[in-house]
Amino acid sequence: MTDKTENGSLPELSPDLLEQREREEIEKQSLGIAGRLACIFIDSPVSPLLMMAALAIGLLGLMFTPRQEDPQISVPMIDIFVQYPGASAAQVTSLVTEPLERIMHEIPGVRHVYSATERGRAMVTVRFLVGEQLGPSIVKVHDKLQSNLDKIPPGVAMPLVKPKGIDDVPVVTITLSSDSVDDAALRTLGVDVLQHLQQVKNTGQGFVVGGRAEQVRVEVLPERLTGFGITLDQLAQTIQAANQELPAGYVEAANTNFSVYTGAFLRTAEEIGRLVVGSRGGVPIYVRDIATVTNGPEEARQMVAYYTGQAAPESEPPASGEAAVTVALAKKEGSNGVTVANDILAQLDLLEGHLIPENVRISTTRDYGKTANDKVNELLTALFEAAVAVSILCLIGLGFRAAFVVITVIPIVILITVWSAWVLDTASVCSH
Repeated sequence: MTDKTENGSLPELSPDLLEQREREEIEKQSLGIAGRLACIFIDSPVSPLLMMAALAIGLLGLMFTPRQEDPQISVPMIDIFVQYPGASAAQVTSLVTEPLERIMHEIPGVRHVYSATERGRAMVTVRFLVGEQLGPSIVKVHDKLQSNLDKIPPGVAMPLVKPKGIDDVPVVTITLSSDSVDDAALRTLGVDVLQHLQQVKNTGQGFVVGGRAEQVRVEVLPERLTGFGITLDQLAQTIQAANQELPAGYVEAANTNFSVYTGAFLRTAEEIGRLVVGSRGGVPIYVRDIATVTNGPEEARQMVAYYTGQAAPESEPPASGEAAVTVALAKKEGSNGVTVANDILAQLDLLEGHLIPENVRISTTRDYGKTANDKVNELLTALFEAAVAVSILCLIGLGFRAAFVVITVIPIVILITVWSAWVLDTASVCSH
């Protein structure tokens, strides 16, 4: 209530009090919307509760936001592979590479087009602008190729389109090496390990580098081939015709339906050697009569060796050029790289001693989860250290109250920003 004098009139205010009230009114008018809102929250008892709630949801966003080592930007890159058997590098360049480059430049949103050409084949890489989506970009490339199929020269194979993105980079690479197991056996083991690791949730594409794959080799003996009058085409067609399994119909009996197939796939060198290529004088001519059929590793195309250096743990025995293969695994788009990498390594621990024998060394040559987690933690630490430094400056220049506000508000703003990005699904905590 307003105090009144005995005659009922309002008391006269002192000049100083009037000046103070006028100054307050002027300040309120010049603060604007943001200033008036700040005044409301400064005096409101709800403000501490809102700050605690913002801190809690900010910590929640920090825990659940995917952590990445590479920035999650969309820069679609699409590789186009074209085969032109028998053509020289100059012919492939003039008939395939240069026309394909011109066609790809016509696509809207394309930034650069690169190419590499060699005898019999070419590769053209189409790079789109930053921000273009991968799916629509793939559709654009396919549409442009389909609308120009009539321009493909005779003898050129259908182009193969393979898109590439940031999530195709492996998050974990594991090297299997041994001084007592050859590279062919290591590759077979690596393929088995890859199949088991791909069962981990949110894993993407994987591949094995190094080693020699098992194959059946047919080495033709020219003198016998000529003596029996058999051509290479006859031999190839015989093997291809025998290496297939086709449906032949159905059989119903006793309320049961059976599918009937003819033929079977060839599995061993003996099966190929027993194939009949032709006959001479009523005597069948087998594949083993005109060729040497063996089952073993293929010719070496790439070599992987494992060495230990000075940074290797003392508990690990030294290695100098051990035969090795590398198993690489990527993650799915939008998944947490740290979680996926940790799950892969946990699954690998279960395979050790069970699928992977003791005479095979297991080395984690790339751990995306550890490096990404370390870099994100380093980034967050730097942000909070900056907040502390600003608070110290405020403490020296403005006093304890201003420093307390800074050291309280800045971390909450950082955390609530991370939470907002997680909720809106617009970004991930990353460091590059």
